[in-house]
Amino acid sequence: MGASVGLCERCAFAVVQESGRGSRFWRCRRAEEDPRFPRYPRLPVLRCPGFEEGGKLGAEGGPEAGQPRGGR
Repeated sequence: MGASVGLCERCAFAVVQESGRGSRFWRCRRAEEDPRFPRYPRLPVLRCPGFEEGGKLGAEGGPEAGQPRGGR
């Protein structure tokens, strides 16, 4: 990813959205059901009460951009 995104990089609820121009945005799926969480959090996220370890996204073998992981 280049610049650090903090906890989102390892969170089970994080999804990478890619625009048609190639920009990447980190979306929090917790925000879909809980208004305490921003849909697109300001990065890097250093503390988050909703964080759950879930591996890495992106080029290191994670799911494709925009696809949730872990069957949640």
